[in-house]
Amino acid sequence: MENRSPSAIINDLPVPPHPIEGLHCCCDEQSILLDLVTDAVFRWSIEGQIKYWNRSAQAIYGWQAEAAIGKQITDLLYHLEDPHYQAAIVQTLDRGEWSGELDLLTREGKSITVASHWYLVAATDSTPQSILTIDSDITQQKLLERQFLHAQRLENLGTLASGIAHDLNNILTPIVAITELLPLRIKNLDERTQKLLVTLAENSQRGRELVAQILTFARGGDGEHTILQPRYLLAEVLQIARQTFPRSIEISLQIESSNLWTLSANATQLHQVLINLCVNARDAMPEGGELTMMAENIILSDEYPKLSPDTRGGAYVAITVADTGVGIQPELLERIFEPFFTTKAIGKGTGLGLSTVRTIVNNHHGFVDVFSQVDKGTQFRFYLPATTQMEPEYVHSILPKLTGKGELILIVDDEPSIREILSTTLESYQYRSITACNSQQAIELYTQRHHEIRTILLDYMMPGGDPIDTLAQFHSIDPHVRAILMSGLSAHEIAAQNHATIKAFLPKPFSTQDLLYTLKAVLT
Repeated sequence: MENRSPSAIINDLPVPPHPIEGLHCCCDEQSILLDLVTDAVFRWSIEGQIKYWNRSAQAIYGWQAEAAIGKQITDLLYHLEDPHYQAAIVQTLDRGEWSGELDLLTREGKSITVASHWYLVAATDSTPQSILTIDSDITQQKLLERQFLHAQRLENLGTLASGIAHDLNNILTPIVAITELLPLRIKNLDERTQKLLVTLAENSQRGRELVAQILTFARGGDGEHTILQPRYLLAEVLQIARQTFPRSIEISLQIESSNLWTLSANATQLHQVLINLCVNARDAMPEGGELTMMAENIILSDEYPKLSPDTRGGAYVAITVADTGVGIQPELLERIFEPFFTTKAIGKGTGLGLSTVRTIVNNHHGFVDVFSQVDKGTQFRFYLPATTQMEPEYVHSILPKLTGKGELILIVDDEPSIREILSTTLESYQYRSITACNSQQAIELYTQRHHEIRTILLDYMMPGGDPIDTLAQFHSIDPHVRAILMSGLSAHEIAAQNHATIKAFLPKPFSTQDLLYTLKAVLT
């Protein structure tokens, strides 16, 4: 479209059908009424000169009436070459009005979205004289709409994540098992082949960890608090960050206390807190920098500055996520924990990350502190009450022998590769095995040989069969049946299935050692 001013366009247009007549100016009474409305109301001549500017226009756009009146509308709000502006002018002069949404800048350079309505004001002889504009600030409304759509996408992704993780774990299960089985089956491997197997094992482990991370996000923040050692959680987040963040960001972990206190916490929720803070730190360093995670034991006195109404003295574990990024403007520090508030560009952030952090920390009876300097970096530190309970210790008992004594194991899985590798693995450790590819075949085999079968390895998700119904049928055949569930899903997701027949759970992909220990525990 050719860029033309309203006065140039008007000469080529017929007289509009329904112009507003008689509004040559705004009288005092009209001005008082218009100052009471929450919408920005302003009038500008066909030549583009602002004639009237109400109080809400001052509030929304930042220019006082004295500064706006007499100025060109294209100097304050619109760009003459903007196609949206040109289209609005043409329709207003042609039809007498126009309505639509516009993205504009305020005096401070803030981007806002307005629902704008333009009305052509004509003289008594129907000569177009000016344009009356009424704008409603819908920036927050549009933001909420985007957040709602984003939340829907996340919900859909969460629904898909479990299925994706299940499939990936089924793929990884035979890879992990074969990696551990090959050195047992092939003797005298040369050094180069051994290194290849080590590389395969390391990458299989990395795949397991990444799939576990997918499940962590998919299953959300529900769950009970348990006693946990934060150093393990920090080490896990450190590894994820190193694997996924740009190489230009140097990532480190500092544990200030040799005996870090334990916490009574929900591991999934604290994982989310750390990931959110690390992602914010990453985004604050587009050109690279240093991301540091720290943890230390600290005892706060009752006189410690109150960072929240519930802040009190006592023993805490203080965890810090610090970056050397762009920092946060001082005037924004008080708003960063507000839901949907973000300093990132549209589409780059939801504005929910830090509000989620504070909510989770508060729910753990802790509190968050933040310190930031522009162009120097930001430090988030959250304090969590230390528990008086001791960290669970590993019992160093005499390990049972992992080999079997010829026990017969029924393997039920719809993946041929998993059936084959499990059968081979068990036979390598002096077990016997028979396999079934679906529930019906498994029930037939168990009906025939339940007196021999000591344990069933049952895949939780198989097409054409409900695992709980299958277990019920096993139980009807033999009330003393023992079953070990295998699944690419997490134990959290199938925890509700508390069937008496289920004696253990093996999350795919599991190691040979996990399989053998679980079998030994169930059999004894």
